[in-house]
Amino acid sequence: MLSIHSMYELETRSGGAAFTVVILFGLWLILRRSPNTVTAVLGPPSPSWVYGNLEQLVLAENYGDHEFQWQKQYGPVYRIKGCFGENRLVISDPQALRHLLNDPSVMRPPSQSKTTRLVFGEDSVFCVEGEQHRNLRAALSGGLSGRGVRSFLPVFTDVANKIVHEWEMLCSTGSSTRINVGKMMHLATLEIICAAGFGFHVDTVRNPEHPLAVSHLHVLATAFVRSKFGLLADLFIPHIPEFMLRLGLRLPLGPLSAILNFKNATNQIMKEKARDFERGRKDHYDLLDISRDSASKAGVTPSQVVHQIPVLLLAGQDTTDATLSWAFYWLAQNPEFQEELRREILSGNLGGGSDHDQMPLLNALLKETLRLYPAGPLLERWASEDFVLPLSDEIVTSTGEYLRELPICKGQFIFLAVGAYQRLEAIWGSDADEFRPSRWLAGDPCTGQALGPYAQLLAFLGGPRVCAGWRFAILEMQVMLTELVSKFSFSLPEDSDVKAHLSAIQFPVDRGEAKGLWLTVEPVS
Repeated sequence: MLSIHSMYELETRSGGAAFTVVILFGLWLILRRSPNTVTAVLGPPSPSWVYGNLEQLVLAENYGDHEFQWQKQYGPVYRIKGCFGENRLVISDPQALRHLLNDPSVMRPPSQSKTTRLVFGEDSVFCVEGEQHRNLRAALSGGLSGRGVRSFLPVFTDVANKIVHEWEMLCSTGSSTRINVGKMMHLATLEIICAAGFGFHVDTVRNPEHPLAVSHLHVLATAFVRSKFGLLADLFIPHIPEFMLRLGLRLPLGPLSAILNFKNATNQIMKEKARDFERGRKDHYDLLDISRDSASKAGVTPSQVVHQIPVLLLAGQDTTDATLSWAFYWLAQNPEFQEELRREILSGNLGGGSDHDQMPLLNALLKETLRLYPAGPLLERWASEDFVLPLSDEIVTSTGEYLRELPICKGQFIFLAVGAYQRLEAIWGSDADEFRPSRWLAGDPCTGQALGPYAQLLAFLGGPRVCAGWRFAILEMQVMLTELVSKFSFSLPEDSDVKAHLSAIQFPVDRGEAKGLWLTVEPVS
């Protein structure tokens, strides 16, 4: 049996060996690195050779504390250091973003592409390219059109009413109570996407311990958490064969186990949905049913339609969940606006999905939430070939050279700074950092070119890979807000300490002992 001293020595040697491997790997990457054309682009100093500026960028306690200051200092195009001295670009320049979103040679980084295939499958709309991608989006478009989305209005309303019932019971013992609104939004949006997306009824609002809810929350809480280890793992993953990554899911490690459990759960749902397709089952009509009906015209098989379930479960749920949480957080801090919104809701006669679009305060709140707190504020991209990046305005390099376009070499990592773009004072005004819904009441406040599908925002991205479900998300959030704000008031607990946390998405989290977004909820008399 090892003595404590021997165990300590072994642990120290193991840690030292691992550190040595990392350093040697970093040196190997440096030797392989091609000449870089962005070295002269200005940017912040790097505090670490191993991690560069990445800790400041993606691991900040409050997301954006460094990034938004860098934008003010260096402008919408600047350089940061990645791991082991690598040069990376951070872009919020609108013309450059338009190019990056539409250029097919600008792709997810190799590590992200591998993990995306691992989690979502090779047939998912996230992974296919070219004509196959266009055909798959065409098949999905029927259920995600304005008319198709309005057919899911009863699902949205039913889930919102379940929340009302649950909260009324929680508040029955007193005039108000503290509720984890963030967790409830997660459970509600999961139940909605399961029912409306593929006809799977989970009742997670009333049963938060449902196996799918547990698996879903676990994969988000472990597999997509950003960490120092993850920053280094992104460098190793491209060099690991995919079959080894699949085998690695069997290892008893938290993130890998979470992915495996999620895949097992979604595989079972996909089998059930495939059987429904074979039997021609019609006791419900969901998004995938509509997509199947138009699939053959788009050159898509029913099997390919079914394989979109993992995408719907993650991408079709967590962004809406986060946006709703931010909206309720802001309402809790602004009781006057909250009361005005409540009066607008109660004075309306909401008979259908289109009626929600006629509510100025409701939609101003949604647009401002999506502007200041987009779920995906920072996207990683990678140049698969050389190209020239056009810029809206000239930049000055460290050598004093003025550039209106930037040569990009194959292999260059680029951050698409969506959150920073939506805070550019040149586009959104001098108060761009301020949460002010009233900016939307006098028309479109954006003075720049349209980039995204909704309110000139990039919250749903743009280009060929724009979020296909943005109409679904907007109506879902409109319904949730109208139903809940009309029946409850929201305020911040005295000990609230909410920060913007970035993992796969940006969401509000209380840094106190009780994690989540806890608000004081009180029924409206």
